[in-house]
Amino acid sequence: MVVLLSIVLLGSCKSTSTAPLMGANTNTNIIGSWEGCDGRVVTFFEEDSEIIGRYTELGGLTRYRFTENEVGYRLTEQQPGQYLGMVKWQDQSGNETWKKVSITIKNNTYNDNSSDNCSKDMKRI
Repeated sequence: MVVLLSIVLLGSCKSTSTAPLMGANTNTNIIGSWEGCDGRVVTFFEEDSEIIGRYTELGGLTRYRFTENEVGYRLTEQQPGQYLGMVKWQDQSGNETWKKVSITIKNNTYNDNSSDNCSKDMKRI
């Protein structure tokens, strides 16, 4: 009787697990984490209709006095895979300036026109 009840209960359960849904633009979306050649990691997320990039691992940026979780990018999406905005630059004294940046995301690869060599080409992690 107990075995029959177990079979009936287990047989009536439905699985609710599903494979993760991958959006059609996953390979062109900047949201997520990206690693540069010196170990820095920038994590992009949406905040108040703007895309913010924070340095979540500093790598070689420590010599320029960046801090962990510091905002380094402010962007807007122009079209899938194309972003415009500003990127923060700092010198070794910590003096900051913001430069215009144009970013392209294609096949999970980040390319921009205004960053230093370790951020011009980053890979999704």
